Amino acid sequence: MRIATLLIATTLMVLPFASVRAGTPDNVRTARRVFLENMAQGRFERLDEIYGPDFVAHGASANYTLEQDVAATRSWRTAMPDLQVTVERTVADRDLVAVHWNAVGTNTVAAGGLPGKGDRVGIEGMTFFRFARGRIVEEWSVIDVATLRKQLS
Repeated sequence: MRIATLLIATTLMVLPFASVRAGTPDNVRTARRVFLENMAQGRFERLDEIYGPDFVAHGASANYTLEQDVAATRSWRTAMPDLQVTVERTVADRDLVAVHWNAVGTNTVAAGGLPGKGDRVGIEGMTFFRFARGRIVEEWSVIDVATLRKQLS
């Protein structure tokens, strides 16, 4: 009886940690999809597999809905039709996934705040995603805008 009680207690102590870690590889795959499917390929048809219904992107001065976030990504793809995106590295911890990414393209169209003068530009950034039930529910991004502006000047 004492061994059974010890086994049950041990299982109950380990179970919460196992469930937190269980989604991590799936969360990393989903986070990568944002950059490799949405941003790099312009494929937005499966957003419901990636984002939760209450998704919010936290910006420096405002929060954005999924529709606004996707519109911004579409405008960057319009501004740089040859956009190539790579995921440099990912780090996962419980419900968070951090993605270090790099994007390169030719700014041939004035869109997304870019002038469309034909300059080849590269930009890198880091995005943190928080997951709930296997979907992204929050996003924070830091983008090297200073380097981008310098390349466009």
